[in-house]
Amino acid sequence: MALTGIRVRAYSQSMRYSPEHKAQNHENILSVAARSFREHGGDSSGIGTVMKKVGLTKGGFYRHFESKDDLFVEAVARAFDEMGSGMLKIAKAAPEGQALRAIIEHYLSARHANSPGMGCVFSALGPELARKPLSVRKRIEASRQAYRERLLPFVPGQTREEKVAKFQLLFPSMAGVLTAARLTPSPQSREQMLMEARSFFIKCFAEE
Repeated sequence: MALTGIRVRAYSQSMRYSPEHKAQNHENILSVAARSFREHGGDSSGIGTVMKKVGLTKGGFYRHFESKDDLFVEAVARAFDEMGSGMLKIAKAAPEGQALRAIIEHYLSARHANSPGMGCVFSALGPELARKPLSVRKRIEASRQAYRERLLPFVPGQTREEKVAKFQLLFPSMAGVLTAARLTPSPQSREQMLMEARSFFIKCFAEE
């Protein structure tokens, strides 16, 4: 039996807004936002911009997030997770005892410096994160701590406190160098800065 116009519309809507479809759209929005925010900043990448890149309307945004701050928090969490997974892969592929050296070399590489959309949250969004309301910063801090815990086993130290102290010094310092390198217009000067920083941090943190 042929479907009536009403039944066709009802069927179409049920298929379009199925839980699986909504979940996939949510994932797509997060993936695009996590990259767009790091490339252009969260303030510059409006809801409309993100939704357009995903192929959805701006009006559909509120079926997934209550506010742009909610999207920002989830997108930053996704970025931390992506970065953490990449660092773990690099660390585990390194020769025994060379995991932290490999992490430093990757972090302070020209490839990372030239790819802010796929890289470190701190170097891409640090000042913007600091300006967010306290409620937002508290939610982001949970993601930052989860990122730290994934990499802490590769940081030297006799106790957890020593490892945490070194992590808190090493990674924000590398983020600062990476930010400065991205500001440098000369590719040669950028690579020189990164090379010197790699040498310094490896000597201070990764050499036994």
